[in-house]
Amino acid sequence: MAGWTLFLILVGVSFLTNQLFRIIDIIDRPARHSRRTGTR
Repeated sequence: MAGWTLFLILVGVSFLTNQLFRIIDIIDRPARHSRRTGTR
């Protein structure tokens, strides 16, 4: 039972980490775009 618990915790942590980086990427993308247009 402890093995399954550890496995499910690792799957949950990896899923949350993936979502976190996806949110950071969405926030960062418009900021990069506005900087590029501002320098031209």
